[in-house]
Amino acid sequence: MKRTSQRRANKKKKQSSLQKKPPTVAPTESSLKLEIAKELEIVRHELASVDMELTLIKKAFQQDFCSPNEPLQKDLTVEETNEVKMFEKMIEHPYVRVSIENKSGLLTIVSKDPAYKHSPPIIQEEICLSPPGLFFYHDVLIPCYNLNAINPQHIEDIKTLEFDVFPYLEAEDFEYPRLLIMQMFIDLNLVQTFDIDMNCLYRFLRYISSRYRNVPFHNWFHAFNVTQTMYFFLTSCSAGQILGPLEIMALLVSAICHDADHPGLNNSFQLKADTKVAYLHKKSTLENHHLLHGYYALSNPECNIVQNLDDTRKDLFMRYLKNLILATDLALHGIILRNLKERKKSIARMYLKQTGETESEDAITIMCCLMKCSDLSNEIRPRALATRWANMVMQEFVKQSAKETTLQLPITPFMDPARIIIAKEQINFILNLCMPLYKTLSSVLPEVNVCIKRMQSNLVEWNQRLHTFYSEEQVHAASNQSIWERAQVKDRKQKLSDALKRQASHK
Repeated sequence: MKRTSQRRANKKKKQSSLQKKPPTVAPTESSLKLEIAKELEIVRHELASVDMELTLIKKAFQQDFCSPNEPLQKDLTVEETNEVKMFEKMIEHPYVRVSIENKSGLLTIVSKDPAYKHSPPIIQEEICLSPPGLFFYHDVLIPCYNLNAINPQHIEDIKTLEFDVFPYLEAEDFEYPRLLIMQMFIDLNLVQTFDIDMNCLYRFLRYISSRYRNVPFHNWFHAFNVTQTMYFFLTSCSAGQILGPLEIMALLVSAICHDADHPGLNNSFQLKADTKVAYLHKKSTLENHHLLHGYYALSNPECNIVQNLDDTRKDLFMRYLKNLILATDLALHGIILRNLKERKKSIARMYLKQTGETESEDAITIMCCLMKCSDLSNEIRPRALATRWANMVMQEFVKQSAKETTLQLPITPFMDPARIIIAKEQINFILNLCMPLYKTLSSVLPEVNVCIKRMQSNLVEWNQRLHTFYSEEQVHAASNQSIWERAQVKDRKQKLSDALKRQASHK
């Protein structure tokens, strides 16, 4: 009896639920159009992916199996855009001397008229400290990356100044830093905001990391360290709250690219050696060259992480990229610091609002300062890490001095290893370069005070080391000019954006 009544009750519930179910609404023309549009977008995306993979297969075939200038079937040829061809030409063999006088007596006819015979210069081998890295298209045909390989603790650690990149440098592990950077893009919501394809992001990072040379300091791990510092500023110092998503992405990408293809030999060396890169870029020589590598990567569809931006935002992003990489030139340090001091009240009001909306000149000023602070961040690290970075910088400068001797170029006065005291250099670096910049930035971003405290602690340590191991006579005999001092670009008291425009090879 009980079972029968239970069945009746269940039947009534079922009938009542069926009665409450809303009637089926016939699709309207507009809803059908919307649904079809969504389906077409999915198909378009899939076709684009297939087309991309086909292009990569062709490029991999050309790279792996074809001899130079070997003719290819038309259906196997990848026709690059004029933009890509231009960038390829400009970044080709940049560190080659071209001005050595040819005393061999050999002549080259450059015209039918014998009067146009001339002695061609001897082209010397590349004079950078290390050959360029290798990039193989077959490695990125089907990107094989595993974000699950990231240690969950590291996702939190990269938001701190205690994060240590040296285990990856010692293991020559280029991959794990790439994965952590991908995680940064995800955590900052850039992947979703700008519809970035994760495979494309990986290819971009794979390409850029391959452009860094195996030099003592300006290598991929320095670039990763700078990128991680930028991430610290964005996540732990509220910088990400006063800037919009486009500005945040520009800061990260600029940090990633800012020293691409650095030869371990500075701007002064490029001018003295009369290299191709010095001929192409009369001002901010290496910085303009690093910028070209960023442009080149983004001009290739398989690496173009900004391809889904509209034209207006894409143009703005490229301007940001140019300004931020050029801002790393130490010759512009004084101009950037002055602009920050002049605009800090306006930027501080922007910090209090934290709307992500900025006046354009305020935005570029704070962004350039964040870029410089990230690039000059060795001494805001724990003592042990700061010391290792300082030693690596000195190794690179000593190698430049040796290269100048080999090539019979004028020796840079402050790079004589017999006259360098690292402790003295770091004291100068902190007091004259870093501290004024960080203190001014802290008036805009109060959280930056933690960096100042760390620098002050490291300063005490360097002073103790200097006076423990060196006499006053030795300190006095050391180079009077610091490695960190650079001839500054003349300050015309103009806006920072105008000053940066003057330094750019390509306006």
